[in-house]
Amino acid sequence: MHLINPKEIISKMDGVVEIKSYVNKLKIIKNLYLNEANTAGEICNQVGISLPTVNSLLTDLMQSGEVIKQGRAESQGGRKPDLYRLAPDAFYVLSVDLSRFNLNLALYSCNHTLTTAKQSFKINLNNDKETFDDLCEKIESYLKSSGVPSDKVIAMGFSMPGLVDSLGGVNYTYLRFGKKTLLENLEERFQKKIFLENDARAMTLAEFKFGTGADHKNVLGIFIGWGIGLGIIIDGKLYQGASGFAGEFSHSPIFESRDVTCTCGKKGCLEAVASGTAIVRNAHEAIRLDPDSILARMVKENHGDLIPSLVVEAALSGDQRAITLLSEAGLDLGRGISILIQLLNPELIIVGGSVAEADQYLITPIQQALNIYSMAKSREKTKLSLYKLGEDVGLLGGVAVVNEKLFEDIFE
Repeated sequence: MHLINPKEIISKMDGVVEIKSYVNKLKIIKNLYLNEANTAGEICNQVGISLPTVNSLLTDLMQSGEVIKQGRAESQGGRKPDLYRLAPDAFYVLSVDLSRFNLNLALYSCNHTLTTAKQSFKINLNNDKETFDDLCEKIESYLKSSGVPSDKVIAMGFSMPGLVDSLGGVNYTYLRFGKKTLLENLEERFQKKIFLENDARAMTLAEFKFGTGADHKNVLGIFIGWGIGLGIIIDGKLYQGASGFAGEFSHSPIFESRDVTCTCGKKGCLEAVASGTAIVRNAHEAIRLDPDSILARMVKENHGDLIPSLVVEAALSGDQRAITLLSEAGLDLGRGISILIQLLNPELIIVGGSVAEADQYLITPIQQALNIYSMAKSREKTKLSLYKLGEDVGLLGGVAVVNEKLFEDIFE
């Protein structure tokens, strides 16, 4: 069964029965993709296809290799029903995890499991076409080396920084050149379904689907790397806002009294005082004051390259100045997050990103600030948690975005 460009395939079909059968098979595949495994009865109830038709189509899909049986479900009285799931090689999804300076690639099966080894590359995101071409060449090389047939890779999910309008397919910060949108350029290059999302929203969606947030409906994800990103889940759905820009909370000027200019041009933004960029800026001063510190030694060993993860590593190794820097950032983050608690009253707040690897050196001061700045009634049912997916959260963010939207346009 061909899964690339289903609309194009449907347009070439003649008979109504043939089209209906194909669409119903896609509905079953989508159901199994979202649920991982299901019984024929549950598929019937959830998809709205009669049980005899579901059984017939499942037989067809098993014969063509897209679906397999996986044991039996719990009995509801009587014989235990068969469980069905997608075959591991039914189709694959490429996840593209971009940051300002790095590109991570991984190929995942339709069951969300890693299929080929991850690869990482250095990249400097900007708006040059040469950077776009370099990105595409790296992706093409990775796909070729994977050994997976091209027609089996049916979609790509991009998790990337910047002001991303996922609905319009535009990143207003990076890879913007010429007259076409980024989405149009990528789909023209790869001839596959492409899904774009801001990195913080994608990572929040990944934690919600595959990690800490799986048992909650109202979740906030705060991810701290060089910048600060926010993802919002409301009633189990990723909230994107009218223009797709929901979550740009880090550029709220909460600390206007501080004479620190943000990259957006305003003074006192949360990102200007509590992001990895701010921590690195303050760490330079800490090294100047104590050139023999653990942090100073680590920077020398890293050829003078001071990055947020080094400050975290120094703190975990006992560097008191690094611990203080992270604690101060945590208090400022907590003050900002307390506003979100007042506004959105979430069940769960997930804190992730490279700076969050500091664990309690960051989480404890955030909680202290929440206790100071948010109303007790507003926060009493809100849990603060460290992210679960770790360094793979960006790649799984790309998978989560595809998981959310694959086949969506066919059934509208």
